[in-house]
Parts: sequence; structure tokens; C-alpha cells
Amino acid sequence: MASRQAHQPQAFSHWLFQNMQHLLLQRLRRQFDLIPLAILLLAYGLLQWLPFEIFGWLQNEDGLLEWASVVLLLAAAVQIALLLRRGRISKQELWGWLLLALMCLVFAGEELSWGERLHGYGVETLRAINTQEETNLHNIRLFQKHGLLHLGWAGLGLALGGSHWWFPKMSVLPAKRLCLYFLIPSVWYVAFEFCRKPGVCWVAVANHQELYEFLIALGLFLHCRMRLKQATEAARGVQP
Repeated sequence: MASRQAHQPQAFSHWLFQNMQHLLLQRLRRQFDLIPLAILLLAYGLLQWLPFEIFGWLQNEDGLLEWASVVLLLAAAVQIALLLRRGRISKQELWGWLLLALMCLVFAGEELSWGERLHGYGVETLRAINTQEETNLHNIRLFQKHGLLHLGWAGLGLALGGSHWWFPKMSVLPAKRLCLYFLIPSVWYVAFEFCRKPGVCWVAVANHQELYEFLIALGLFLHCRMRLKQATEAARGVQP
């Protein structure tokens, strides 16, 4: 009898803990898109341990994730063009969407070194000051040496991920639900900049930039798709 009575509080505590976890997860799912966490769990919990360097093939330079990022960025720019054609956009939002489309195109161009990886032609002046000896701006030695590239990515992720709290009514900025696509890379880039060398921090952060750039590109694509869907539905609603 005594052992049964002692077991009941433990069972109740276990039941309470499980239900609190379930309620918390449900609440998080309603407010945030948790796919970035699922992607990282898949990458670090499974793909990283597969043989034949599959993880490296996915996330290394010129790997599958880099090319997927390019496709997502170009698709985001296309969706912006469709949105501007279908939706009723204010002048202020028009310039914001044009700037976002330009950013997506520039990022896609930079990822491909402006086509050099496809046709082999480049600008020797940029190649000479580039850490990868390619025609792009983000790998210029000056940016790499002073951490401007990584901190720039961190700042961009923070701006995109936190923009909803600062400007909740601006549709050109990502909604709060998509913030993890940008905030997680922001935190990672800060950690990578200051903790990539062994012995500096309690753990060395490995170079998995393409994985986190993919998250940002996916977030931008989903943001543009969501706003395009909203604009299309609003346009249908005003039709006679």
C-alpha cells in the first residue's frame, strides 16, 4: 500500500510533465514554423553520420544545398514579380519589394559567382583579391579577414527574423511565423565568427555555411510565396 501511494505522485508528475511538453509544442507550432529545427535535426542527427561523405556532398561549396539556395532565391524573385503584377501595392511597399527582389537576385548571382561556375569566364581583378579565386564580392579577402561577411549574414538574419516585432504591418517583411529561418542562421554566424578556431570557445563551430544560407533562402522563398498567396486571394475577393 505504501509503495503504491509513493508511486502515485511520481506517475502524476510524469503525466503532468508530458502534457506540459505537448501543450508547449502545440503552442510553438501555432506561432512558429518549426521546419528549420527539423532540418537541423535531420542534418546533424542523421546525415552528418552517413558514410561516403554524403553530408559534405550536400552542404559543401558547390554542393546540393548551395544550388538549392540559388533555385529558391530565383523562385522568390519570380514570386515577387507576380505579386507586384497581381496585388495592390503602395508606393512604399513597391520599393521594398523591388529591393527584396534585387537582394534575392544578387545573392543568387553571388552564389554562382555570376555564372563563372557554369561557363568558366570571370573577372581577373576580382579573382586576384578573392579567397576562392572566383568572380564574386562576398569572398573578397577584406570581408573575410575582418569578419564582415559572417557578421553581415548575422545582421541580415536578425533584421529579417526580428522585423515583424518592429514593423508588424509591413507585408514586405517576413511574418513572425517564419522568424526561425533567419534568427537561427544569425546566431550560428556569430558563433562561427568567434568560435571557429579550436580552443577559443568550449566547442569549435564547424564550417556549415551552406546549410544556414539554405535556411535563409528557404525562408525568403516561403515568405514571398505566402505574400503572393495573400495578394492573389485579396484580388479575387474584390472582383465583381
